Amino acid sequence: MRVEFARRRGGGSVATITRSDGVRLRLSSYDRKHAVPHDLAHFVTEQQLGMADGLFGSIAEGAVFDSLEVLAGRRAAVRSDAVRRRNAAGLALAEMLVGAVHLGLDGPDRAVVTSLARAWGSVRQGPCPYPEPARLAAIRELRRAGERFAALGPEEVLPLHWSGQPAGGRSGRPVRRS
Repeated sequence: MRVEFARRRGGGSVATITRSDGVRLRLSSYDRKHAVPHDLAHFVTEQQLGMADGLFGSIAEGAVFDSLEVLAGRRAAVRSDAVRRRNAAGLALAEMLVGAVHLGLDGPDRAVVTSLARAWGSVRQGPCPYPEPARLAAIRELRRAGERFAALGPEEVLPLHWSGQPAGGRSGRPVRRS
């Protein structure tokens, strides 16, 4: 699934999503309290940790949320509802983990590693399954993606590819819209 993040006039971000079934969606975020937009933090955190049942994994499977506008293709309500029900726990966990990453974004890496483990423990039992190197990679990649997003010009987008698997690479380089 291809996701292109761009700046919104007046703040926040907008992501244009093209799913593998050809459906195109627009995800608008009005979040202005963090240097990195909330939805970009979702994408990077979920991708780095391999969270297939978070926000972007759910969208890739066919879920549509109130914050999404269908630009092309058809919304399959039954499929969307089924994905949302099946991924409810993962969606809640993703919100907790992204919140923890956001809170620690300006702090030392170790604080983020610890806050991710605490966030996991607040919604699930047992030790955090994401190894420390993956947690460190998530925060470092989010900082890089945030820098790329902050540097976007008015006609540029930050192109990313959702695979649902832990990412080994870096977020895309800004490109000019055609």
